[in-house]
Amino acid sequence: MSVIAKARTVITQAGQALAVTLTLVSALQIASPGFAENPHSEATAPKLTAAQATTQATAPLPALEERVKIDEQKLQIAKDLTDWLNRTLQQEKALVAVVGRNGSAQTRKQDKTGMGHAGLAVYDPRAQSWIVYNLLNDTHGKTPQGSIWRTAPLDFFYGQKGYDKDALILIPDETTQQRIYESILNGNYKKLYFTRDYNLLSAPDTKRSLNCNKWLLLNVVAARIDNYNVDAALKAIHTGFEAANIRLNPLERQIARTKPTILSNELPMVGPIHTVTVESLYRSDLFPTKRFYSGRQL
Repeated sequence: MSVIAKARTVITQAGQALAVTLTLVSALQIASPGFAENPHSEATAPKLTAAQATTQATAPLPALEERVKIDEQKLQIAKDLTDWLNRTLQQEKALVAVVGRNGSAQTRKQDKTGMGHAGLAVYDPRAQSWIVYNLLNDTHGKTPQGSIWRTAPLDFFYGQKGYDKDALILIPDETTQQRIYESILNGNYKKLYFTRDYNLLSAPDTKRSLNCNKWLLLNVVAARIDNYNVDAALKAIHTGFEAANIRLNPLERQIARTKPTILSNELPMVGPIHTVTVESLYRSDLFPTKRFYSGRQL
């Protein structure tokens, strides 16, 4: 039985005693610069190591409330969304899915999904749950830099903006899921992390920068064409996908140039800004299954 078949068997046996030999080798041995174990999120996320049941050290930890001040309302929202994510992906027998979390009020003006950040939920049979791989900006440098983080779903959702309870799941076709899953196992997904330069408004088909949505799109496209060469994936990026057109007035454009998450030299002086948004992923032909927590549709 292949490792993918084993993983699918584990998903269908959720809640039972499991004896799984599959190990996500690449997920445990991320050594390249820019890859990391824990998330920098938009909000200060609690370190929920005990709850997420990952492969971290098993030494006893202090009580969660003793380690970090928790926003109880946000934590409950994160728990509800995590339960929904696990339940939905289990029902769909999904190895891999794109998952989005709520963004700011400004995000909602530009993106009808309301999602300000998205990651790649990948099934980990050891935890009997999905771990979110996501590209996050590190604003500590002189220019925005991105790193790929593995995040427990509870941490991922806790990092959302505000208290609106909604989230989005986009599930690719089965073949695409299998190829993405294999890329996690063999490390090919790392090839698509071709630069640390981060730009929230990165153009979809250039090698100048990345953001979370563009990195996700490249993973889906590379799997669809079964080719993890960056140039090949960028060339194929518009097949089944149409970039979003962000329109900013002169004042908004000037403000955007000052943001620590934006490379100002990539922004066009006039006209729409072509980039990858969660809404553009939602409206593409790349995901046969689309689910909002709220049940709404665009």
